[in-house]
Amino acid sequence: MASKTIKMILAYKDMNISSLADKLNTSRPNLSQKFQRDNFSEKELLKIANALDCDLKISFIDRKSKKEFD
Repeated sequence: MASKTIKMILAYKDMNISSLADKLNTSRPNLSQKFQRDNFSEKELLKIANALDCDLKISFIDRKSKKEFD
């Protein structure tokens, strides 16, 4: 799910994975693999958010009541 959101932000900011990889000081193939696996740690998501000039919000949401727990 994170990959899809990051890709939407990249499109919104008229950026691509290569430019994000440059900002993160990582290789494009390495970042592309993470996108394919949708495998990002919280620390990595925070770095990506910072590189995209975004805030990161992670929360749990109760499925029945839809109550959000930050």
